[in-house]
Amino acid sequence: MNLLATIKKYPQRSMLIGIGIISLFLRFYHLGTLPFNFMEDEVLSGYVGRFILQNGIDLYSNPWPIWFFDKFGDYYIIGPMYLAGASTYLFGITAFAVRFPTALLGSLIIFPMYHFAKYIFGNKQVALLSALFVAISPWHIILSRSTVEGIIGSTLFLCGIVLILSYLMNRTSRHLIIALVLLFSTYFIYHPFRIYVPLVLIPLPFLFPQVRKYKNIFMSIGIAFIFFASLTFYISTTSWGSGRFMQTSIFSELSGVSIRTQEQIFNVGQNDVLRARIFHNKVVGYGREFIRQYVTYFSPNFLFTSGGAESRYDVPDQGLLYLTYLALIIVAISPLKAKTIKINTSAIWYYFYLLLLAPLPAAITYYGSPNIHRSVFLGILLVIPAAYGMYKLWFVPYRKIVISIVIIAILGEFIYFWHQYSVQSDKFTAMRRNDAHMELMYDIQDHKDEYNRIYVPAEGATSLYYLFVTHNFDKNLAGQFQKDAYIKSIDNIFFIEASCPTEKVIEAPAHSLIVNRHNCPEKPDLNMITTIKGKNELLGFTLYGSK
Repeated sequence: MNLLATIKKYPQRSMLIGIGIISLFLRFYHLGTLPFNFMEDEVLSGYVGRFILQNGIDLYSNPWPIWFFDKFGDYYIIGPMYLAGASTYLFGITAFAVRFPTALLGSLIIFPMYHFAKYIFGNKQVALLSALFVAISPWHIILSRSTVEGIIGSTLFLCGIVLILSYLMNRTSRHLIIALVLLFSTYFIYHPFRIYVPLVLIPLPFLFPQVRKYKNIFMSIGIAFIFFASLTFYISTTSWGSGRFMQTSIFSELSGVSIRTQEQIFNVGQNDVLRARIFHNKVVGYGREFIRQYVTYFSPNFLFTSGGAESRYDVPDQGLLYLTYLALIIVAISPLKAKTIKINTSAIWYYFYLLLLAPLPAAITYYGSPNIHRSVFLGILLVIPAAYGMYKLWFVPYRKIVISIVIIAILGEFIYFWHQYSVQSDKFTAMRRNDAHMELMYDIQDHKDEYNRIYVPAEGATSLYYLFVTHNFDKNLAGQFQKDAYIKSIDNIFFIEASCPTEKVIEAPAHSLIVNRHNCPEKPDLNMITTIKGKNELLGFTLYGSK
């Protein structure tokens, strides 16, 4: 009875809590086994994080790294690794534990989303719909269940933005302090936020009169901008800050832009240098490539039908957002009027600024583009106009019928998405998510004492998988790791840098086990013991015993 009374007294708060429960359920249901394959980056994050917390050094004996872990000239930000490692102390050394921080922070996105939408529209119903729509968004659910740094960063980042808006409107200093701490924390989570943070402060004096009116607010925002801009600039000058960018940016030689430019200059000919300089210079070449990359992130095909480039997060025949959201966005920008809406002009322009800013870090990269991870914040923002469109339907003729149709459509799309995700995606992404690696390591763990030596392909970080499965975080291992977090041998297990160790190991001792990948030729001269399969029957490993 008390619960019902509370719900009646605080309906919006109760509904938000209910949406929070839905959000948690969709991100924690069978989290340890869905997705089924525990991919390489997840193992790396959990193992490195736990190793550092347990030993005070990373795999290469660096004490308490703050900014990065250098896997192989690919500088992973260390923050998510610490979170994953800390989680293993609470939930054991399991896939669930490693995924827990991302799933939790992903679930909590509904709260800053609610307040952000409320600031824009001044309407609790639109705010609740925005929270609900992000809670059930395919894009966000998939990434929240896959140890994705951008999910953690997005929740912290949006919380920071909401608190800054609260500071501007209420001049509560503690909100600004907490906001700046949250924005600063994103620097330790994911690379794009090092670009976002200083840029989100730039339009505040122009859009919000309070910043210009009160000197202390103006000074606070100005000092914060100078600090974050300086920090971003400093990081960009370091090898660890620019390493990943130089590998994947459109300015890299691998992007092909400079090669195309040189080819076009050659095609113009040596006798027309002026024309070549006008039409085929670096500004034109890189500018057009940036625009091409940028607009793909607003493509309906990318957002609502097929998703981005091939990745470990793919769900077959599933867009990143529901097609119904597209219809609702169209309703949102239509002339249809909505009562009880008092749009905050400053906040709505700020929203559009954030929307245009969201794909920027992704658009300056070419690899794996369009990329659903690098543009995760865009997907979060796009649910807001969809929610506003849904609210507008309350003011159309036959609204009950129309709204019922929309609800049925969203429910149908959600059921289809969940089927594709829970049934199809594991097989669809098996190659990219290290299918059968965990199963192989569990089998080796059970039978390793039966053999003198075991030879395993090193591809796909199998040594890390083995160490994770056996809970081996021995500090003495730090001196044995080579770049790419690779270790040559552990106990009687040797990790061979080849897909088919049977072709590399010429004379294996008696009672040895040799493991080949699925794409290796059969070895009739050896005794085939068994095959290890994951979700995809075409992949896996074949185990041979030496004669």
